[in-house]
Amino acid sequence: MQFVPFDKRAWHAGKSEFRGREVCNDFSIGIELEGTDDGPYEDIQYRRLLQVTAALLVAYPTLALDRIRGHSDIAPGRKTDPGPFFDWERYRRGLAALPLVS
Repeated sequence: MQFVPFDKRAWHAGKSEFRGREVCNDFSIGIELEGTDDGPYEDIQYRRLLQVTAALLVAYPTLALDRIRGHSDIAPGRKTDPGPFFDWERYRRGLAALPLVS
């Protein structure tokens, strides 16, 4: 379920910084995954995340794969998601396999 259109400002990041720019809410898209810091994500979550990411890469051609980060990366010490059980390597392999990315 999408709560905020991609071209609208969402309040997902809060106090945050990415590559020297603060207030990531002003220039980023947040994708919320249901999960905790102490349990794995389900296969369906990875599949849907890849589908959403593929749609974003088409809609926003300037979106670069090296700019995809977790809340824990842009607000360390304040946010922990997606957490230690999120398999970034699995996600990145899935991204590399997308026809539009290859």
